[in-house]
Amino acid sequence: MNKIQRSKIACVFVLFALVQLSHAQNSDDFNWLRAKIEQHPDIIAAKAQWQSSNYQATFNQQPLYNPTLESDYEREGSDSNFSVGLSQTFDRNNKHTNLKDIANLQKTAAKFNYQLALLNKISQALLAINNYQATKKQALLLLQQEKQLETLLALVKSRVKNGDLGQLDAELAYLSLSQGFGQSAKIEADLKTSQAQLSELIGQWQQHNFNSLAISQEQLKYNDELHKNHPQVKAAFTQWQQAQKQAELAKKYKKNDPSFGISAGKVANENLLSFNFSMPLNLRRNFDSAYLAATQQVVAAESNYLAAVRQQKYTIQASYDALKSFENRYNKWQNLMQGRDNNLAKLLQKQWQLGDISTTNYLLTLQQRTQGLLAGIELERQYQAAIINYLTDTAQLGITSHSDTNEVSP
Repeated sequence: MNKIQRSKIACVFVLFALVQLSHAQNSDDFNWLRAKIEQHPDIIAAKAQWQSSNYQATFNQQPLYNPTLESDYEREGSDSNFSVGLSQTFDRNNKHTNLKDIANLQKTAAKFNYQLALLNKISQALLAINNYQATKKQALLLLQQEKQLETLLALVKSRVKNGDLGQLDAELAYLSLSQGFGQSAKIEADLKTSQAQLSELIGQWQQHNFNSLAISQEQLKYNDELHKNHPQVKAAFTQWQQAQKQAELAKKYKKNDPSFGISAGKVANENLLSFNFSMPLNLRRNFDSAYLAATQQVVAAESNYLAAVRQQKYTIQASYDALKSFENRYNKWQNLMQGRDNNLAKLLQKQWQLGDISTTNYLLTLQQRTQGLLAGIELERQYQAAIINYLTDTAQLGITSHSDTNEVSP
C-alpha cells in the first residue's frame, strides 16, 4: 500500500479497542468500557468528590447569616422582667456572592478532576487491552513455532534413522525446541500479567469480545489549541479563578459586618421596646495578612495554570511526534513484510526437504522469521500505544457527556 492509497483511507482501524470514539463524544449512552471503568473504586471516589462539591455549592447558595433569636427573663422583687427579640447580621460587602462563586468553581474543578481520573483510567484500560492482545498474538506465534519444531524434530529423527541426516541435526533441533520453551514460558507469564491488569481495571472481561476502534483522521491531527481541552489544564484555570475570588473575599473580610436587633418586653410592669447595634472592632486582630496571603495564592495559582499549559503543550507535541514516528515505521514494516511470512515458511520447508539448505540454516532462518514477526507485533503494539497516548494527551477518549455543565474556557 503506497502513501497515496493510505491518504485515501478515512479512518484508522486499531484492533485493540472497544468503542467507536468518533461517536463517543456525541453520545449520551455509556459504552461498555466507560461503564466498566466507572465501577472502579478510584473513579467512584473521584465522582463522590465531585458530588460533594455540588452539595457544597448548593449550601453556599443560601444567605451568609441566619437571624438570632434572643430572650431574657429576670425576677426583681415581685416584678417579672422579660424581653424577646431578633437580631440579624448584615453582609454589607456581599461576601455571599464570592462564597457562591467559589463554591461553583470548586464544583467545576471537581468535575475536571473527575474527568481527568476517568481519562487516565480509560487510557490505562486501552493500554492494558493493547498489551494483552499483543502478548496473546506473540503467545500464539510461539506456540505455532513449537509445533513446527516438534514436527521438524520428528522428521529429523526419521531422516537420521534412515541415514539422510546426522545426529548433529537432531541435536540442533532439540536445542531450538528447548530455547523456544523458555521464550514461550516468558510470554505465557506476560500474558497472565496482562490478564490480571485487565481484571484490576475493568473487572470481569473474559466474556467480552474486543472489537475494532474507528478513529477519524481528524482526531490524529495536531494544532496549538489542543491543550485547552485537557481537564488538567481546565482544572488549573478554574483553580486560578477560584484563588482570585478567594482574594476578593479576603479583602471584604477586612471590613466587619454590623448586627442590628430589636426586642420587646416588660420591665417593672412597663412596656419595653429596644433597638441594638453591634460591630466587631479589629483592634487586636485584623485581616491584612490574610488578604496578602490570598493575593500570593493568586500568583501561585496563575503560575500553576501557566505551568500546566506549558507541560500539556509539550506533552502533546512529544506524543504527536512519537505517533508519527511509529506510524512511519509501522507502515514501512507492513509494506516490507506483506505476503513474505507465509511464502518464507513454505519455501524454507520445501528447500530443507529437498536438501537445498542445511538443518542449521533452516533452524536459523526459522528463528529469524519468528523474531521478525515478534518484532512486528511489538511494533504494532507500540504504534497503537502511541495512538492511545496521543488521544489521552489531547483528552479525546470520550470523557465528556451532554450532562456536564459549567464549562470554562482557559
